Amino acid sequence: MKRYIPARIILFPGLGGDPRMFAQQKRVFGDDLVCPAWLTPDAGESFDDYTRRWAKLLEPEAGDDRALFLGGVSFGGMVAMQMARHMNPAAVILIGSCRSRAAKPPRWQMARRIGDMIPPRLFGRRVLAAAALWVAVLDRLDDEHRALLMTMAADSEPKLIRWSGHACADWGFDSGDHPDFPPIHQIHGRHDAIIPLYQGDPDTVIPDGRHLIHFSHRQTVNRFILDVVRRYAGKES
Repeated sequence: MKRYIPARIILFPGLGGDPRMFAQQKRVFGDDLVCPAWLTPDAGESFDDYTRRWAKLLEPEAGDDRALFLGGVSFGGMVAMQMARHMNPAAVILIGSCRSRAAKPPRWQMARRIGDMIPPRLFGRRVLAAAALWVAVLDRLDDEHRALLMTMAADSEPKLIRWSGHACADWGFDSGDHPDFPPIHQIHGRHDAIIPLYQGDPDTVIPDGRHLIHFSHRQTVNRFILDVVRRYAGKES
């Protein structure tokens, strides 16, 4: 894959994921790609306050004038959307995510209510591992990526997952409410069972794609990211 003029790309992992989720993208984009580990939310912190605080920690170093791109997979895309209000990126890149509250499936609220019924002492890594296995089966992941998903779930912090699940279910953002919002570019799997395809939103739909398309269709996803960066950061060198 051809290179492009330098850019700063920040990608956020999905719920229960961590920077290991973007190993294939890291091999392509190298040091231009930043995959931050999750920031622990403060007690009672709202989603917007959380992303504002995180944005301050991700500000570029002095003299770094590269074009900034925010993006993410699944819930990570929602983090990127929320954070874009505080960082002014050239564009937002969504991978199997959603760009507004209208695209959220109603069952997320039901999932939240079910999750809230599980006492904190029982909401541990076994529950997270079961959820990860469910996603792996739905996505028909190969053994390598299924094992990675299970490992990341085992290493996740249950309190962070519960907070993130609430933020995800309650997310009420819509870029249409913000006229100066940066351009949004979205790639999605047609058979995504976690965040079903919302007609009219994605730039690119992968016909046989499911939810974690950055695993299953990494070359297509990497090319999509590259095309977005080239469009706003400049022509190839």
